[in-house]
Amino acid sequence: MKTKFKISLTAFAIAISSIAFAQEKKQTYDYQRDFKHSISMCPVAVAFGIYSVNYEYLHHQKHGFVVRFDYEAIPKTYTDARIESSGYSFLLNYRYHFNKKMNSYFVGAYGRYRQFDGEGKINNTNFDFTMPDTSFGINAGKKWVWNSGFTITFALGYGFSNEDWDSNPNTTEVNNMIRDFRNDYDFIDPFYGEFSIGYSF
Repeated sequence: MKTKFKISLTAFAIAISSIAFAQEKKQTYDYQRDFKHSISMCPVAVAFGIYSVNYEYLHHQKHGFVVRFDYEAIPKTYTDARIESSGYSFLLNYRYHFNKKMNSYFVGAYGRYRQFDGEGKINNTNFDFTMPDTSFGINAGKKWVWNSGFTITFALGYGFSNEDWDSNPNTTEVNNMIRDFRNDYDFIDPFYGEFSIGYSF
């Protein structure tokens, strides 16, 4: 599922980015407003049960500091245990804006803390688990901002991830089930992707 989401996100973002780039070429926009704040959400992720909110503050017209929160509802269909689970993540991201304004190409580095909590049942044994994950990496992208404040952001990145889990009860049978669940859902993933639509001010 997560692989399909990444492919869909990338394809949709490239398509929208191409349209935005074409419009940018056709028209000359007069950026009279000094945008320092930006709030955005990802419309594609909602179809996959992921809800994402981004806030960026632009310091001295080139240093972008981004805070992002994600909530993820995970379907029960990944194992025979019918695991009920959900996850959340907090992400801090630094961006260097080459054009010295919000409307710019950028490169950056990110750190992310993610945690998934779940519970299930196997052979009449109830179990629960916590799966924390810490990721660090680099990313690059483009932000389009119109005079109205309408904003589109597209970014991709990658890095490394450190992930583990705690289970209760801590048995081989339970841990094998959690391992299958983790592998099927592609949890070990330092991929960073963003396609968001929002407002700058």
